[in-house]
Amino acid sequence: MPKNIFKYISIFIIVIAVGFSYGYLKTIFSVKEPKRNLDVNNVEQNVAQVPEMRLEAGARLIYITYYIKCGDEITEEKTIDEKFIGCTRSELQQLEKDWEITDFTPKEVSLTRQINDICENHYYIGIQDGYVALFQGIPGVKSILIEQTDIIADTLREDDRLILEKGLTINSEEEFLNIREGLTK
Repeated sequence: MPKNIFKYISIFIIVIAVGFSYGYLKTIFSVKEPKRNLDVNNVEQNVAQVPEMRLEAGARLIYITYYIKCGDEITEEKTIDEKFIGCTRSELQQLEKDWEITDFTPKEVSLTRQINDICENHYYIGIQDGYVALFQGIPGVKSILIEQTDIIADTLREDDRLILEKGLTINSEEEFLNIREGLTK
């Protein structure tokens, strides 16, 4: 009996080896090479046929201006004018030449620009021709006289006058009104 078991085991191992070999060889010879003759012209035509996105009525334009000298970023949003309805990205870029389009969808467009200046959100109190005055801008950089008061700088306390000679930066015209009221007391 042991001879028969050895014989059966040998036959079983040979059948398994032949089966694996057959499967392996069948897999190797059935692998097909990919097609190499792609029609590049056809692909380019298909891409060219995809329509460009166009702005829809009611779309929003978001204008973002970055002011380099003060580091502020001002964002302004508005609904598109009728002249922009149906515009593609390239058509809008021609109309808004000073802006860079950073995002474009049919419902919303973001446009950005950088300006080497300061924004209009800066105010300071200083002295102009011997009187206390409100300026728009940054002391020593750029300023526009907004209002000159009737408060004479020489009548102020010494420390207040020294501060105003350098320029006291404030956040709004309302803050100026509060400070002006305090200087007259």
